[in-house]
Amino acid sequence: MKYFSRLKAPLRRNELAIVKIFFTLCIVFILFFTAPVQGQDVTALLSEGDCLWGERMDRKSFDDSLAFYKKALECDPLNYEVNWRISRSYFWLGDQMGDAEGTEHKTSGEIGMKYGKTAIEQKPSGIEGHYYYALNLAQYGLGIIIIKALMQGLGSEYEEHMKTVMKINKGYDNAGPLRAMGRYYYKLPWPKRDLKKSIEYLKEANRFTLWNCRGHVYLAESYLKDGKRNLAREELLLTLRAEGNPEKEVDQARWKERARMILKKEYKWEVTAQE
Repeated sequence: MKYFSRLKAPLRRNELAIVKIFFTLCIVFILFFTAPVQGQDVTALLSEGDCLWGERMDRKSFDDSLAFYKKALECDPLNYEVNWRISRSYFWLGDQMGDAEGTEHKTSGEIGMKYGKTAIEQKPSGIEGHYYYALNLAQYGLGIIIIKALMQGLGSEYEEHMKTVMKINKGYDNAGPLRAMGRYYYKLPWPKRDLKKSIEYLKEANRFTLWNCRGHVYLAESYLKDGKRNLAREELLLTLRAEGNPEKEVDQARWKERARMILKKEYKWEVTAQE
């Protein structure tokens, strides 16, 4: 009974000190031992996701890559590296649907914007957050119809983020920001469309990456809309003759096929094996 009565009695000073030390050691253990393990888990998961990202033309590899990124998100929901990668994944999904307006772009763009925004909040100076947020914003705009997106002020928001990206590094992602701005001024409806700016941005992008098939097709389409048919034809033929860079432009076959289709439609061109 004496033992139990002692337990009920107030703790003595030395006992309180021992309790405080115990809890302090617990906190130290959590901070210095569990946090590094969590960081190691995130790093390992990102590494797995990045390996599969390189094989993203295969849908299963893409899905598995995104799954690894989402597992990393569970470990660290506010991690900058995780959030911008997930944003990039959803942009890829939307981009592979083509660039015609349609509600399917709205869903992928909206989700991608969410992760891009989180990335920006965690690291406002990071190029990836702004870049993929803007690209997903463009996808969202395609989903709700471009004119409606402009009425909601999304055009100026897109320009703001892309300008931030270009101030940091306009050659990022194989001149992706320049190419994106060039396409933006092409896609704008009249009277906001500016083909001169579109062509300037796309030409600068192509100087960075001569091998980029998408860039040559985009420039050809801007030339066509501007009535410069000979220049457009040169860009399309250049696309077909380019060796490309499959590691950096994994979907280059898509753009070569698009070049063939435009040549046939606009020039009645029978594309030969040599071209």
